[in-house]
Formats: sequence, structure tokens, C-alpha cells
Amino acid sequence: MKAEEIREKAASMLNQMKKKRSEIPAFLEYLAAELPSVFVRHQEDKQYAMHYGDLPEKVKVLICLAVCAALGEEEMVRSYLIAGRDHGASEEELLQAILLARFVRASAVLKSGAEAVRKWKEEKGGDVS
Repeated sequence: MKAEEIREKAASMLNQMKKKRSEIPAFLEYLAAELPSVFVRHQEDKQYAMHYGDLPEKVKVLICLAVCAALGEEEMVRSYLIAGRDHGASEEELLQAILLARFVRASAVLKSGAEAVRKWKEEKGGDVS
């Protein structure tokens, strides 16, 4: 595909997003303008992921929200909060996704810490005094 065709495709994809979404993340607008081939690939990958399988799109958006919250990606959390609302999620559903992310993140911290203590105790022959 020629550079001009890629720019046109990126612009078309961005316009489609603007029709569906109440707000577009700034980084996507930047990619569409400055790195249209990256934007096009990212959007194609998103389309594939969001339409693969039988999970409803709203559920997939809530999963994305939870992952972004667990990763501490505040701007992406905001983006998926907006996407969640655009897909009909209630405030309670959005907060449930964030609560699940918090639980998973806290569980990972607890597991990591407990494993470190267990291994340390094994190295010391059970005596950590």
C-alpha cells in the first residue's frame, strides 16, 4: 500500500472511531497523523481482538479496563472508562472491573512477597532470625 493510501485509510479509520466514541485518546490522534501505518496496524489488531470469539464487546472493554487499571495506565483507564460507557456499561460495572484489577494486582504482590519469604527461609534452612 502506498503512503498516501495508508494516510487515507488512517484518516478513514479515525473518522469511524469519532462516529462511535464520545472521545478519542490523544495518542491515537497523534498516531493517525504522524505514524499512519502504525495507527492502521494498531486499529486492525484491535478490530481482530475485539471481534474474535463470542464474548460481548462490552465485556471485552471491561476486561481491557481491568488490565489497564492493574498496569497503572491512568490515561488508558480513562479511555476504557469512556469506551465502557459508549458500550453501555454502568458505573457499577466499570467499578467492578477496577475492583477485580485491584484484587489481581494485590494477589500478585502477596504471591511475590510470600514466595520470596518462602525461598529465603529455605535458603536459611528454615531459620530467619
